[in-house]
Amino acid sequence: MFARSKAFITRPFLPFDSHPLIPPPFLSPRSLFLSTGCFPLPSLSFYPTTFIEQVSHSISYHLYLYSSYFLAMIFPASLLILSSILTSAVARPLPYSRASIVSLSRRAFALQDYADFQISGGSAGNAAAEANAVFVDPFGSDLSTVSADDLDNVKTMREAAEAAESDFNTAIAAAGEDSDAGIALQVGKIKNKVLKLTGEVQALKIEAAQGADNADKIAAEQKKLTNNIGIDTASSGGASTSVAGSASAPVVAADDSAETAVVAATATTAAETVAAATATAVAASTGTFVEQDYADFQISAGSAGTAEAEANAVFVDPFGSDLSTVSAADLKSVQTMREAAEAAETDFNTAIASAGAKTTAGIALQIKNKVLKLTGEVQALKIQAAQGADNADKIAQEQTKLTNNIKLDTASAGGASTPVV
Repeated sequence: MFARSKAFITRPFLPFDSHPLIPPPFLSPRSLFLSTGCFPLPSLSFYPTTFIEQVSHSISYHLYLYSSYFLAMIFPASLLILSSILTSAVARPLPYSRASIVSLSRRAFALQDYADFQISGGSAGNAAAEANAVFVDPFGSDLSTVSADDLDNVKTMREAAEAAESDFNTAIAAAGEDSDAGIALQVGKIKNKVLKLTGEVQALKIEAAQGADNADKIAAEQKKLTNNIGIDTASSGGASTSVAGSASAPVVAADDSAETAVVAATATTAAETVAAATATAVAASTGTFVEQDYADFQISAGSAGTAEAEANAVFVDPFGSDLSTVSAADLKSVQTMREAAEAAETDFNTAIASAGAKTTAGIALQIKNKVLKLTGEVQALKIQAAQGADNADKIAQEQTKLTNNIKLDTASAGGASTPVV
């Protein structure tokens, strides 16, 4: 064995360029790293002294060197491959393109049958929120991106709600407008009007957001909508009944008026009705209550909101509180005038149809007359009760109808009201 000397550490045992087993002189750590990507092993910081050490060291060193070169070549390539894979994954298009996603988001409004989106069941007072849930909430605030198909769906569903009004009219006539079932159907009809008008206004707003010049139309329809929302709110808590929608029959009465009931119209003029109602009337009562022609005691002229006080001035105030002394003639006069007010409802229907249900003249025509008629009915029943009749249930039933129509009139306070005489 050769002794390891200090001088040998700095000088090779054999010339490196002539010895097949001795590696070339060591590179500096920095040079080795730049060439191989690896730092030298600490064990290579000295030179072997014996031949066996030289062989053993040479084998170890060459294995290290070749593995370093291998890593230096493969590792960057691995990074390159990995980078390509990641870049490809990021750049790869999603299963749905942005255009298709936007299209799907715009197609948020599904066409439904009337029975699936009607809001007339339940109770009155929340029609605005229920109608918004159908026609407004699904779209959000940006209506400029609504598709043509969605707009068509809104219009189709609005038309279904409008067609259902014919079924409400038929059902009300069958149930009796003054029956509990009839009143609930009338409340349901008002809720259906709110639904229909909400769809109408929303369709117009969509068209406006996409360039249509229809601000005046929106304002007109919004006014009708606000009016019917007010009527629904005034009847809050009242029972509401729905019907199945059908487009098989034409709409009979006012689409957007404030009335809660419509009876089948006949081709009778206002003058003919009043004449028929007063032909059987006594010219003057033998008591304190003077019988009058309908044209002289009707209260439909002016504006809505005061029907209760005006009707009381006709049928209640003249009698005071003691109804037990009312004469039979006066009771008959009250009943006759009530019948005249009821007969006038046919003329209201005819006038509404002639003026156009959606015109200003067709709005709020009939409610005040209903308050007048029902006030006369309740007063006549109270007179009979004060004189011994057992009719408490009938009084309660008619009073409920009267209270409901007074609420409708109050809800429309300030609105135009037109008589038929």
